[in-house]
Amino acid sequence: MQTLKDLTSSLGDNASLQKLRDNLNDLPKRWLSRLDQPEDYLLGNVTGECNYHFKFKLEGGGFFQTGVLVASAESTPGGLPVPLKCKWKRRVGDMPVEIPGVTSNMYQISADDVGTDISVEAQPADADDGHHGVVVGEIGPFELDPATRRSLDNALGLGGNRFTVMQSRLPGEVGAGGRQDLSIQVSTEGVRVAAVQGAGYAQGREAKDFYAEYSPDYPKVIIHPLDTSKFQLVMSGSKTYHLIALSRTSRDLIALTIRCFHAKKYLSTASILQTLLPVQQPMAPGASMPATDARLDSCIVLERLAKELNRAMQQKEVSEKVLRNTNHEKKQLQEQLMETISGFTEVIEGLQEQCVDGAGAGPPPSVDRLQDQLREVNAGNQALQAELNNMRLHLDKLQQSRQAAEARSRANTPGAGPEAQVHQLKDERDMLKARLEELSSNTSSVQHNKQEQVHTQELKRLRQDVESLHNQKEQLRRQLQDQDKERQELQDNFLYVKGQLDKVQMRKAQSSGSGDGQQELQRHRQTLEAVTEERNRLSMRLEAVLNNAEKEKAYHEQSVERVMTANGRLLEERDRIAKEVERLSRMYSESVNQLQGGLNETNASGVFRTDSGSGPPADPAEMARVRSSLEEVDADIRKREQENESLKNRIRKLAVA
Repeated sequence: MQTLKDLTSSLGDNASLQKLRDNLNDLPKRWLSRLDQPEDYLLGNVTGECNYHFKFKLEGGGFFQTGVLVASAESTPGGLPVPLKCKWKRRVGDMPVEIPGVTSNMYQISADDVGTDISVEAQPADADDGHHGVVVGEIGPFELDPATRRSLDNALGLGGNRFTVMQSRLPGEVGAGGRQDLSIQVSTEGVRVAAVQGAGYAQGREAKDFYAEYSPDYPKVIIHPLDTSKFQLVMSGSKTYHLIALSRTSRDLIALTIRCFHAKKYLSTASILQTLLPVQQPMAPGASMPATDARLDSCIVLERLAKELNRAMQQKEVSEKVLRNTNHEKKQLQEQLMETISGFTEVIEGLQEQCVDGAGAGPPPSVDRLQDQLREVNAGNQALQAELNNMRLHLDKLQQSRQAAEARSRANTPGAGPEAQVHQLKDERDMLKARLEELSSNTSSVQHNKQEQVHTQELKRLRQDVESLHNQKEQLRRQLQDQDKERQELQDNFLYVKGQLDKVQMRKAQSSGSGDGQQELQRHRQTLEAVTEERNRLSMRLEAVLNNAEKEKAYHEQSVERVMTANGRLLEERDRIAKEVERLSRMYSESVNQLQGGLNETNASGVFRTDSGSGPPADPAEMARVRSSLEEVDADIRKREQENESLKNRIRKLAVA
């Protein structure tokens, strides 16, 4: 920026100044327009013939079981969407197996799809629209994400794990009740399902533990094809639990843990080794060596090659994506560089024409002209001193040194006083400009520190929100415990009243029947009915409170997840903006260095030299206009930064809401 100010201080043509001002105004817009978001999906292989544009993509950032497959179609690229009728299949080896219950254009990948390929057969849902053709998309194989793999390795290494789930409403069940918290204990011998201590039980449900050892068919996990949290745990032919996991990864981890322990328990390792590596009888002396079976080695090599191929394909996809982004960025940079070069070329040509016109102007300037130049330079220095009020002490020292130099110059060369003052004032102006550049760099560092402080305050506020949500969660948990205690007391009171009533009935039955005894028995029966009704009412009220508490608990957990996700996005946005600012600063410094090199070559060739030995003075009005244009550019940049901060605040409010 300082170099551009120095350049414009020597310009006298209004047209050239206007062109330079337009280029400076366009630079922030071009830099801000280059911010684009990378694509976060992978494309699958598509085969078939159709008269519409079909796309099969995997969203989620990799070939993991946490992604989502989306099949979409358009009449033309970028045109109207075409509704599809899809049939999803899972390829196990060379055999495709249809996935039941899924007919939409989206499929949630789960633990059932680990190690397999997923294919979709799509065709237009309405043949009357003029679209026809059947296409097949395939992608895979899929593997576990790193976090789930580490959790599974820990569970297998420890010999078991405990999972907390929630029992869902049974098929055909009506009403808001019917849910309770359960605990699944998975070990090397079997699976145990037990109720969580202190949790409220639904009416009509059994609260007993159920244990199932590993057998050829049970226990087994059936994952819901549409819901990301529901699954069935089949313990035996007559016992099935309909459960809801805390999250999608928790459900996949439960299914994989049970299946791994089941395979390890039921499938004998000795039988597998006997099949793959049969024990051979010792050879008799002189017998020939039998041919060895290399199937196991071939399988190991094939599996390793398949993993390397998948890894190479993933690296290829990432490299192609980076190459596309790099080429796009390079193209934009070349266009911007050509525009900048063309603008500065026009400015330099105008300067050369002005210098040529000034070279043939005639005799050297007179003393009056030098005095006018001295007055103009003094006016420019006064304007600069007004802008730098905070450096008053430094300016006083420079003024004292300037006065001493003037006295020495008058004592030595009395005939060249005005020219010496002009040169001294120009030197002072250069020193002031250098100091202004230092102050601008310090201001940028201060702004960066302010941005860091703002991000730190945002992180602190988000941490406080998370802590408050955790405190609310603990309060709700304590309320649930208090309500459970109250319910237990009511049950104890009811049992006590019922026992006393049974005793009274027994005494009345043993005693002789009389009218007073019948009335007493009738009164006790009425009391029992009233107590039963009160107990039912309290049970219904307790069930409603438990349901509300569960809803609040799920809502607060989702709020915490949203806050953490928003926090991660803000951190990524901050890092990305910092990198972009650093890159733009580097580009700007390189462009300025190139421009300075061109100006130095021009000065060395003597094009800017006049008869008086110095260039024409700077016009204060032009300098003021250029300075105002630079201030407008800075204001535009600050306005964009404020818009960015407002967008971040809106995103944060949406995340909290």
